[in-house]
Amino acid sequence: MKYELQLKRRLVIYRILIAILLISIFLIGALSDRGILLDSRYMSMTAQQVSRLIVFGGIIILLILHHRTARLLQNKVERNEKNIRENDERQIFINDKSNTLTLKLLFGVGIIALLILSYVDMIAFSTAYGIMIAGLLLKGITYLYYKNKVG
Repeated sequence: MKYELQLKRRLVIYRILIAILLISIFLIGALSDRGILLDSRYMSMTAQQVSRLIVFGGIIILLILHHRTARLLQNKVERNEKNIRENDERQIFINDKSNTLTLKLLFGVGIIALLILSYVDMIAFSTAYGIMIAGLLLKGITYLYYKNKVG
């Protein structure tokens, strides 16, 4: 029952995030037309691609996660298997060591900053983009290290 409540909360969070991304599409269009945000003609190609990837890729990923979570709520056998996998001590240890809450929050804020900076300032965007790539590499390396160390 506790895991079922956790899945329902995830569904609500996914719906809220999807709504935020859809609203951001509208806001980006409205603010770009008024000259508040950079016009796509002045954005670098990387900034255009990253902003599209964040918005549209984020929507697609959230829809997939929403669908999987909704399916888990309907299928009790799959839900129990997923609960066992998520509560595996080895997996919890690896996630605790490589995916700390602070790092997850940093990436969330970084993604939002990348999206905003891609429409505001190219120099700041390039700096934030480099920091995010370095952070993702560091996260991947620590995950692989602890996965191989424990496994």
